[in-house]
Amino acid sequence: MTIPNRLQEVPLAQIDLAETALEMAAAPALDRLAASLREVGLINPPWLRPQPGGQRFQVVTGARRIKAAADLGWQEITVRLTPEGAPDFYCLLVHLIDNAFTRGFNLREQAALVARLLSHCDRETVAARYLPYLGLPPSQAILERLIKTAGLETPWQQLAASGRLALTAAARLADWDPEARAAAWPFLDSLRLSQSKQEELLDQVALLARREGISPAAVLARDELRRALTDSDRTPQERVEALRRRLYAQVYPRLSAARVAFETALARLGWKRTPRFRLHPPAVFEGPDFNLEIKFRNALELQELLGEINRLTRQEDFADLTRG
Repeated sequence: MTIPNRLQEVPLAQIDLAETALEMAAAPALDRLAASLREVGLINPPWLRPQPGGQRFQVVTGARRIKAAADLGWQEITVRLTPEGAPDFYCLLVHLIDNAFTRGFNLREQAALVARLLSHCDRETVAARYLPYLGLPPSQAILERLIKTAGLETPWQQLAASGRLALTAAARLADWDPEARAAAWPFLDSLRLSQSKQEELLDQVALLARREGISPAAVLARDELRRALTDSDRTPQERVEALRRRLYAQVYPRLSAARVAFETALARLGWKRTPRFRLHPPAVFEGPDFNLEIKFRNALELQELLGEINRLTRQEDFADLTRG
């Protein structure tokens, strides 16, 4: 579908930025864009669609360029005008393709664009033809996650726009009820969690909720988990690790207790103070085989380490540790 367009100078005062239906940049950083406009001028004109009467214009794509021009004090800007009756789907594709090759899209934009595309195309077409323009593989599974993400509340959309909410985590949250999502918000908003740690948190909370017949909100309301958010004596990373340990202890109580006992015994033996060799227990503390990891630089250091290992293994506490 090709629709004729033309270049024209348009007063910025006649452009309806407040009604930008298709421009969805979450927190546009305009400084660099304004610097570019100042240095070399406008390279890629925005696209506008005339409103009825021809005196007002709706932004099809390029709202950030228009905002940067306004910040520089421009009174007019060169734009590409579509015909007044240009179809919504055509304007949507202009916005999609224009940004796909210039700045890309954040997760909130990807989800919102998918929702708009699905009002014009079936799911198979959106996945196969348009997900690649969003920087994503043509996967139905990814499409379904984006559909779920598009339905999240505004705070989650803002977190997605900032790059701090993973698509997989967003899809999991969309399956929770609003109360559970509200309970999860402080954890994902205040703690810097990688994608894998977001997934781990949500999956373990969901597992505990199912196991105990309660809601995820009730799990997340527990004092020992909430304290991980407010412990001012810990660094942000230490708070993340404290939360993970506390959740792990609730999901795997026997395994967690075995791990704590093992670490305590190692500390009692003095093995925790020897970073050049490490003793690892059997996987999930099942099976007979321990693993000893040794780091050394030369033969002399290896001999010294083996001597220290020999001394430690002769202690009664070591026999208790490895007896199982």
